[in-house]
Amino acid sequence: MAERIKQQTHISAEEVLKTEIIINQALIDILITKQIITEEELVDNIQKIRQEQEKIFNDQNKIVSIKS
Repeated sequence: MAERIKQQTHISAEEVLKTEIIINQALIDILITKQIITEEELVDNIQKIRQEQEKIFNDQNKIVSIKS
């Protein structure tokens, strides 16, 4: 079991991102190896999420004009 860090530790954004990538890859590898998901399902879901995120981003950047 991992030991908890008791003192406050500063971690760079780069290190957090690298750790997140490693964790995600490990989880993906396990899910595919155990045949819980297929690579095709993974790619389809990634594309779906990308499209949803782009829509949200585009909606947030719309300029709304209110005429009186």
